[in-house]
Amino acid sequence: MRASAARPALLYAPIIDACATFRTYPTPFKEGLSYFGGEAIVVPSQVGGGAVKAYRPDGTLAWQWRYKFPIVSSLLSTAGDLLFVGTPDGMFIALDARSGRQLWQFRTGTGIHSNPVTYSVRGRQYVAVPTGWGGWIKGFSPNLYGHERGAAIFAFALPQSEQGASGQAQ
Repeated sequence: MRASAARPALLYAPIIDACATFRTYPTPFKEGLSYFGGEAIVVPSQVGGGAVKAYRPDGTLAWQWRYKFPIVSSLLSTAGDLLFVGTPDGMFIALDARSGRQLWQFRTGTGIHSNPVTYSVRGRQYVAVPTGWGGWIKGFSPNLYGHERGAAIFAFALPQSEQGASGQAQ
């Protein structure tokens, strides 16, 4: 914890701003594809993008960061007040976890709908994110169905200033 300010208690949520019709019925499981136990029909004109929202413990909105496509990846927050999010069009983005201000971005070349992780090697903290759509893109972002495809894992070292003497993020 930083000596200068107490860490705010916030809950971070990835947001899909879209209307869809859901219908359940028996469907066979297909490895590598999303399984809904039915179908979700999304009309591209009813997709309003997405966001990352931060909520206070009392349920009020602290801040939101809007994006042109639904956010379908997990979020990763660090003790150094960074919040990482992947976008369906392949941007890996770092936000200020206190304010939602965008600090950094990297274009991966393909959509992100997975979980970023953090780890440490010899006292240096890294953030990694797997990319690639598989067969899922048709679900909640049909307007990206023809977007670039591929799969990779990207890893980034956090700046040394984000780490304390022990090498852990503050």
